[in-house]
Amino acid sequence: MLATQREVRRRAEIAPGLTAVRFGGESATYGDLAEAFTGYDTVAERNGLGVGSSVVASILHCLPRIGTLGEPGAVAGATGQVVEWLARDIDDGYEQIGIVG
Repeated sequence: MLATQREVRRRAEIAPGLTAVRFGGESATYGDLAEAFTGYDTVAERNGLGVGSSVVASILHCLPRIGTLGEPGAVAGATGQVVEWLARDIDDGYEQIGIVG
């Protein structure tokens, strides 16, 4: 399980109805995402897919407008932004490196 999934599930236990993320006028709660993770984890496991695929599928399930962006790069970019937002408070033990240009 990815750290992002663990964090979303942890928050879903505390406040499942709390909005986790908004995108393009749509929103998904922590409960919505945790439920989607559970379903898509099962599908991914049965089909030999990586855990990351279930995260992406769950995001697209809960925020379908992302899938309508058309261009694959735009869909991937928006999905990446959602993952970054969901993972914003995760302390993975590594110091963040800032680059000043």
